[in-house]
Amino acid sequence: MRKYTDPILRVLFNLYTYTFLGMKVYGAEKVPETGPVIMIFNHESYFDPPLLGTAVRNRFIHFMAKAELFKNPVMRLIFKYMKTFPVHRGRIDRQAIAESFRILKAGEILGIFPEGTRHKKGYLGKFHDGFAGIAIKTGVPVVPVAIINSRSLPKKTGPIKVVFGDPVLPPEGKAGDKVLVAKFCEDMRNTLLQMVIDNGGKEV
Repeated sequence: MRKYTDPILRVLFNLYTYTFLGMKVYGAEKVPETGPVIMIFNHESYFDPPLLGTAVRNRFIHFMAKAELFKNPVMRLIFKYMKTFPVHRGRIDRQAIAESFRILKAGEILGIFPEGTRHKKGYLGKFHDGFAGIAIKTGVPVVPVAIINSRSLPKKTGPIKVVFGDPVLPPEGKAGDKVLVAKFCEDMRNTLLQMVIDNGGKEV
């Protein structure tokens, strides 16, 4: 069934994002064509996942989303169809970690919003370092992606942009090294923060 419905849904999303919203995508060629990838994004809006899903044209992103969103039965069905999986914040969610490893082992894209929720102050919120630990454990490259002007959607207040950065290989070491994980997390946050600022992101 999905081989028929997925192309139709992609066409509909493309019409909405590219034609109606006028979304512009920059640096899409930086996304590896094959192999496991971790993507990290700033988070401005509930519209971010479909924007990102259409910005990556030839691959599928498996998003990690906060477990609270799955309480709504309609959203749960949508997430299931989109192969989005829950993560429980505030504790080590071993099931979410295992699913992340499974996705990467299968050579797919794992999508994470390290802020854990839509940021409410500044250009970018504090990052949770789970993605950094997963990257160091697996050696998978991390691609930072900046989303610009999605906060007010569906009302459009400025040019909608998705900007892909260069893939960054994690440092060699152990995922249990808290100092190493924290530094890589902060380095990636600084990289994404600069991308948001350079591409016209607005401070809240």
